[in-house]
Amino acid sequence: MTIWLHGKDGVRFAADSFGDDDAPPVLLFGGLGQTRHSWRRAAQKIAANGWRALPVDLLGHGDSDPAGDGDYSYPRHVTHLIAITAHLGTAPVLVGASLGGKICLAAAGYHPEIASALVLVDTAPRTRQAGIQSMSQAFAPPPQGFASPDEAAKIIAEMRGKKPAADAGEKLQRNMKQDAQGRWHWHWDRAYADKDQRLGTEAGLDYLESAARGVTAPMLIAKGELSNIVTDESVAALTALAPHAQTAIIKGAGHMLVGDDNDVFTDILLEFLANLPGKENDR
Repeated sequence: MTIWLHGKDGVRFAADSFGDDDAPPVLLFGGLGQTRHSWRRAAQKIAANGWRALPVDLLGHGDSDPAGDGDYSYPRHVTHLIAITAHLGTAPVLVGASLGGKICLAAAGYHPEIASALVLVDTAPRTRQAGIQSMSQAFAPPPQGFASPDEAAKIIAEMRGKKPAADAGEKLQRNMKQDAQGRWHWHWDRAYADKDQRLGTEAGLDYLESAARGVTAPMLIAKGELSNIVTDESVAALTALAPHAQTAIIKGAGHMLVGDDNDVFTDILLEFLANLPGKENDR
């Protein structure tokens, strides 16, 4: 069921709700270019284990409102996340992949009261510049878009040195929209690519590492074994700032493990959730 969550100044965020409305909430945010639909399989399993799973489109992604003034900086995202959690009435578990994870890290670090736990999915303040550039190229299509989702899947696979899976185009379609001419485009605001947003690997580093020092909630860092963006050094640097964080390696997964519907990650996430304070006695 699709619902609307409300950020600051009435900005609307599209979310899908899985599970009992009274169950403890888990908010799930994807990476740049992803929409809430990438979390569907994970959300279904989370809900089946006694939680309310809420995959959310990031600001300017999918069906969520864009930033009216074009501001997609970390502080603006955090402001909206504070408002969303206030409307929920209880501190949720924050789960974020890639860019979504950095936003969740910032929110949980600078405002610890809004998160009951934090899960970072193949993301950290320090990431490989080469990997980020490769991913950015994949999500910066020509203005005329793609002839089909299959064409987009082929380009992304080539950049990753692989052949596209048979259903890759079908999966990508969840993150795309079709224009009146039948061309396909990524379903996100391209203003994210502006350097003024300070979302790059170096631009927001001090901000994110300062936030990491402030995280007090239980924390899990899940790294894709084959990630070309988050390295072992990335994880080590983050755990030095947040020593209480748990870590897990997602076998066989790359950076796009959420979009790839990686069931191994979901199982690790469920184990982490089941062992949160107050939950171990519910089993």
